[in-house]
Amino acid sequence: NNNQLAVLPNILEKMETDLNLKFECFASAINTSTTHFCSLYYDVEKYFGSIGSFFDVNLIKGTYSFNPPYQSDIIEIGVHKLIKHLTDSKENLSFIITIPIWDDEGKSYMLKNNMENNNNKIEYGDFEIMKTIKTSEYFKGLRMISKNDFTYLDHNFNLYKNKTIQNTYVIVMSNFDNNYIEYINNYNFFDYIV
Repeated sequence: NNNQLAVLPNILEKMETDLNLKFECFASAINTSTTHFCSLYYDVEKYFGSIGSFFDVNLIKGTYSFNPPYQSDIIEIGVHKLIKHLTDSKENLSFIITIPIWDDEGKSYMLKNNMENNNNKIEYGDFEIMKTIKTSEYFKGLRMISKNDFTYLDHNFNLYKNKTIQNTYVIVMSNFDNNYIEYINNYNFFDYIV
C-alpha cells in the first residue's frame, strides 16, 4: 500500500518558491502536487498534465523533484539518466532527489546517531548508486532524515505516514552552483498542513 507515497505538498510548495521546482519526475494524476509531471500512463494522464514516462523524456532546464519508487533498479537507472541530462544540458538544471538510505555508510551513520532504520535488518549490498552520486561533479549536497522525522502523503488513502519504514536522503544534483541544500536543511519534512 505504498505505491502512491509522495513528498508532502507543503514541502513541494516551498521548493517551488525557493528553488523554482515545478515538475515531478515520478507521479500520477492522483498524487502530483505540480502542474506537469511524468507518469506511467501517458495515454490517460496527458489530459491531467503528464508528459509521459520519465525514461522517455529529455529534461533540459529547471528544477525537478526525483522521488522514484523505492526499487533499487529504478533508482539506479534513473540517477544515471539524471547525470546524462545534467551533462548534456547547456541550461541551468537541478534535481532534488528523495531516496532511501540503503547504503552501508549511510545506514551506519544513522545507527550511530540513534536513528535506527528498519532496513538495517535487510541487506541491500552497498547501494552503489550513492557512490556514483557523491562522486559526481553535479553533487551539491545532501540531508539525511530519520524515518521518525519524515512524513509522506499516501494519496491512495489520503493518509499522512509520519513514521516511515526507512531513513531518507534528500540530495541536490545540479549543473550550476547554488545554495539549494541550505534551503532544504531548513525544511521540516515531518509537519504537514491539513
